[in-house]
Amino acid sequence: MKTLVWLQRELRIQHHPALEAALAESDDIIVAYFHDPEQTIGDANTAWLANSLQQLQQDFKAHDGRLWCLEGNFEQQLDHMIQTYQIEQVFYTFQLGHPFKTMQQQALNVCQRYQVALRAFDTENWLPYDQLLNQSGRPYKVFTPFYNTLSQKLSELLPFSHAINSLEKTARTICQSGQDQTLPQSLTHLSTRPWARKVMQHWQTGERQAWEKFERFLNEGLAHYEQNRDFPAVEGTSQLSPHLHFGEIHSRAIVFELLTLETEPGIANQAIHVWLRQLAWREFARSILWHFPHTETHPFQAKFETFFRPLSEADPEQVKNYQAWCAGHTGVPIIDAGMKQLWETGWMHNRVRMLVASWLTKNADIDWRAGAHWFNNTLVDADPANNTLGWQWVAGCGVDAAPYYRLFNPVRQSEKFDAEGHYLRQWLPELTPYSSKQIHAPWQTTPNEKRVRPIIDLTESRQRHLEKVATLKSLNQIH
Repeated sequence: MKTLVWLQRELRIQHHPALEAALAESDDIIVAYFHDPEQTIGDANTAWLANSLQQLQQDFKAHDGRLWCLEGNFEQQLDHMIQTYQIEQVFYTFQLGHPFKTMQQQALNVCQRYQVALRAFDTENWLPYDQLLNQSGRPYKVFTPFYNTLSQKLSELLPFSHAINSLEKTARTICQSGQDQTLPQSLTHLSTRPWARKVMQHWQTGERQAWEKFERFLNEGLAHYEQNRDFPAVEGTSQLSPHLHFGEIHSRAIVFELLTLETEPGIANQAIHVWLRQLAWREFARSILWHFPHTETHPFQAKFETFFRPLSEADPEQVKNYQAWCAGHTGVPIIDAGMKQLWETGWMHNRVRMLVASWLTKNADIDWRAGAHWFNNTLVDADPANNTLGWQWVAGCGVDAAPYYRLFNPVRQSEKFDAEGHYLRQWLPELTPYSSKQIHAPWQTTPNEKRVRPIIDLTESRQRHLEKVATLKSLNQIH
C-alpha cells in the first residue's frame, strides 16, 4: 500500500496520528508539504513556516527519512503526485479555517477522481468537538460550562504512540531519487525579507525547541504563572502559542504532561489548573470555529454585522487612524508599545492585545475585521480560531463576549499592569524621561507637546461610542 502523508500545520514527528497510522499500515510512504502561493497566509506565519519546515526536514533526515516540499497549485501538484507515484491512499490531519478548508476540499476532489482513499485524522484537538456538547446536544457558546465539561472528560484523552521510534523503516521509500528537498522559492523569498528576518531573530522554531521551551516553562514559569501572566513587562507566559499553531508540539501532549504532574494537592496543582484553563480557551476557540465556520469573517451575533464602520478609503481620517494604530503612533503609550512589540517580534502580550483591539474597535470605531487582518499578517501565532474569538470578544459581537458597550481605559490598564512603566520604556524609549506616574498619559504632564497627545481623545471617543450604542438601542437594532 502506497501512502501519502500530507502535512499542513502538524510540523512534528512525535505525537502524529496520521504519520503513525501510515507507518503501521503501509510499506511505501511519502511525507510531503505542499506550498500553494495562491492560498495565502500572513507574512509572519510565512516566516515561521519556512523556518519550521527547514527544521522538520533536518529532523526527518536525522532519522533517515525525508520530507518533500512541493510548490505550485495544490490540486495540480497532488494530482501529479498521485499519478506519478501510484499513491493509493492519502492521510492528513483536519485543520480549521482558511486556507485549509479550500485545500481539503481540493484533496477530496482529486482523490475521488482517481478513487484514492482519503483519510482525515481529526486529532489536533483534545477531544472530538461533537463530544463536547451541552445537555441539549448543542455546542457551548460560553467558556465556563465548556471548560467544566472538557475538564471532566480529560481522563478520556487518547494516548499517543511514538512515530519517531519506527520512522527509520520508511527510509527506503521516502528517499525517492531526484526529489528536490529545498524549500519552495516563493516561501523562501517571503521569509527572507528584512522584516521577516528581523521578527524571526526572536524565535527558534521546531519540535525540539518547542519541547525545550515547554520544559523550561514548567521548571521556571508555571509556579508563578497566575501572579505574572497579566503583566506585559514580565516574562510570565509560556510563549508556546506559535509552536502550538504550527503543530510543533501537540496541545494534548502538553495536557498529558500536566496531568502527570498532579501528584498531591498544593500550590503546584493550583498553578497547573490555572494554566490548563488558559490552554482550554484555545480549544474553545477551535470548537466555535468548527461549529460556526462563518465566524471567521462574520460576527457570531449577526446583529452586529454593521455595528462597526468598515475600513474605507472614502474616509481618509479613518484610514489615517488605522495606519497610525498599525504603526504604533496613536499617542496612547500602552497601545503604541503593544503595536511596536508586534512589529518588532511578531508577538504581543495577551493583555495588551485586548487593549489595542478595544482602542481600534471602540475608540476609533473601526470594524474588528480590519484589526483581525493586521494581526493575521503580523502575528507569528496568528490562528484563525484564536484570532477570531479574541477580536469578537473585545468588540462584543462574539460568543461569551465582553459587553459591546464596554471600553477598556488604556491609561488605567497601563497604570495597573505596568505600574513602573518598564514595558512602555522597552518599546517606547522616547518616553524614558517621564516618571513612572507620568509615563502612562504623558500629555497630561506636557499638554502643549503635540507629539505626545493621542490622535483620538479617549474621553470624547468613549462618549461617542456610548451615544452610538444608545442610538442603536433606541432603534431596537441591538439589545
